[in-house]
Amino acid sequence: MKRQITVLSVIIMLFTLLPFAALEAEARNPSAQAFDNRIIKQIDVDNIYDHVYHLSENIGPRVYGTEAELETVEYLADQFESYGYTDVEIQPFPARNTTAYNVVATKYPNNRNMDSGQILIVGAHHDTVPGSPGANDDASGTGVMLELARVMANAPTDTEIRFVAFGAEEIGLVGSRYYANNMTQDEVDRTVGMFQLDMVGSRDAGDLIMFTVDGQQNTVTDLAASAGARVSQNEIPPFSMLGRSDHVPFYERGIPAALFIHTPLEPWYHTPEDTIDKISIEKLEDVARIVGAAVYHAARPDTPALERSQVAPQPVDYYYEDPNL
Repeated sequence: MKRQITVLSVIIMLFTLLPFAALEAEARNPSAQAFDNRIIKQIDVDNIYDHVYHLSENIGPRVYGTEAELETVEYLADQFESYGYTDVEIQPFPARNTTAYNVVATKYPNNRNMDSGQILIVGAHHDTVPGSPGANDDASGTGVMLELARVMANAPTDTEIRFVAFGAEEIGLVGSRYYANNMTQDEVDRTVGMFQLDMVGSRDAGDLIMFTVDGQQNTVTDLAASAGARVSQNEIPPFSMLGRSDHVPFYERGIPAALFIHTPLEPWYHTPEDTIDKISIEKLEDVARIVGAAVYHAARPDTPALERSQVAPQPVDYYYEDPNL
């Protein structure tokens, strides 16, 4: 009888403590019941991997002005349209005596009566250097961008989100410069952030860094640092100073922009060995969660109300780290 009472007491104690354990777990992971879940729970890293595989293994090197670029552009447009995007533009531009292409899919606010008037841009480049299949550079960033476009397609937002796959990045940011320079001043004034995804999946690269052209924090790094604190299993990504990718033309037009990349770079950078077998599923998923949560934080329609709620993202401390490529 005494043994039975003891066992019963333990069971009662466990059930009593369970709610407290759940609360403790939630405190360690504030996103457990936060607005982030609308996005991050829908991210399927297998989709990202499949995009990386198709671009790097089925298509292979995707040099500007080639048949492989045309195949890539068609694939990207088909993917955007399959997600339900009705405004998908294939944007040609001149590139060293030939033509290259950007692909742009635009998500408009769900309710035009609740339009904030703001624009967010999520970008990646789809081209490679000659001879490289570019699994990490930059099928990885393109795959993450495509998955975020899929997840965001039906998410409630009051902000216009443009998903842009840039061409001819490898010969001097030609596609992104063409896109940024052709934005009207009104579009520039309304664009509150540009997230550039470049080389975000190599198992052999270092940690995630947020690079800005001037080495200063901005809206994009603030959003991503806060998102990292909520949804990443890793350290909050630091910021640093670097150009060399498609965030540069947007910075030059006065738009807050940041490059998301893992450094130090992998030894396979710009070589034929940049292949699918060196891609880290964990890194792809981590970047998708951070950037997805950051973009949705800025784009969701209930941002003002959430500023005073228990699930509002809190400012976090994140530091400057010297570039280490």
